[in-house]
Amino acid sequence: MESGPRESMVPEPVLHSAKSTLLGLEALRTQLPEFLSLADPDVLAELPPLPRARALLVLAKAASTLLAVRLRCNGVDPDGHPIKSELERLSLYEGKLERLVDLSKAPLRPSTTLNHQAATRFIEHSLPDLTPDQRQSMRELSRGGGQRAMRGRGSISLADDEDDHEVIKGLVEISSDED
Repeated sequence: MESGPRESMVPEPVLHSAKSTLLGLEALRTQLPEFLSLADPDVLAELPPLPRARALLVLAKAASTLLAVRLRCNGVDPDGHPIKSELERLSLYEGKLERLVDLSKAPLRPSTTLNHQAATRFIEHSLPDLTPDQRQSMRELSRGGGQRAMRGRGSISLADDEDDHEVIKGLVEISSDED
């Protein structure tokens, strides 16, 4: 900058902001051609759909933001300009794109978990030849009771819920032995 009376009229923070803006513009000038090469239709056609949508969104946001900055530099308030609605529209699309990205990361099929209590009740009602002790043991299993024991043919004792399937196997074996 020039030395003299003009320099004293501009506050130091304004000069600092102008210098940092010029440095940012120089960085933009060097990187913009590389960035715009991604907008080539041939390059975009090779991208999978989600990355292509993300690239197009970034290009649109960059162009809209640059226009908003240009308007602001020319003394026009971007809030009163149609560019504001364009930026809002892009924000809406950005939210939609993020939801799609989240959906694409989700498993194709939700993981299945077994409700041991419901399975035990189902098996209890499907086996008609259970002894009263076996029925009681099944009810305890379906209620999620602690230590359980089955008596009768093929007696099985359990220490915790992790071995519920052993009780069920034992009941199925008992049922099939009686047939």
